[in-house]
Amino acid sequence: MTSQPPQQQPPSDQPQWAPPPEQPQWAPPPEQPQWSPPPQQPAGWGGYAGAPVERPVGVTLGAIYLVVMGVLVGLLGACVGVIGGGAGALEAQVPGIGAFGGAITAFGLIIVVLGILQIVAGAGALSGRGWGRWTGIVVAVVFAVLMGLVGVASLGGDAGTGVVFIVLAVLYAASAFALLQANTYFARR
Repeated sequence: MTSQPPQQQPPSDQPQWAPPPEQPQWAPPPEQPQWSPPPQQPAGWGGYAGAPVERPVGVTLGAIYLVVMGVLVGLLGACVGVIGGGAGALEAQVPGIGAFGGAITAFGLIIVVLGILQIVAGAGALSGRGWGRWTGIVVAVVFAVLMGLVGVASLGGDAGTGVVFIVLAVLYAASAFALLQANTYFARR
């Protein structure tokens, strides 16, 4: 018997059988990215949202000035109201003074409201609120004009009183200017 060499098979287009590729072993899920704050986006009025902006010294001083003067103006208004009420009580002794006392009491109440408005504006500006800023600017400008007019009118009679009122007017104007210039601080709110 003769042995025959093994017959070679012609190459085929079909690939030969191969074992399936190895399946990967179990692996933990990919690590999640850590949380990070969102990127800073420009906010309105030129500031950046979330950017820490310190309160300017001028805003702090101007707002404190408004609060202190608001307390003093409110106390002055309360005193004027009490005096007006006392004048109204004298109606029995002095006829016609009751209407005068009522007018003085109403004037005192208006002064109290203006004092409260100054306190609220100063507190709002200290906390960085836009409404506090604009209320403070309006109140400070109004009082700067009023104090300036009273100061100029007083210079003719009593120079010391006139100078005091003019200094108060300048401080009100400086407060209004400081609040007006603090765009970046108030923009972050």
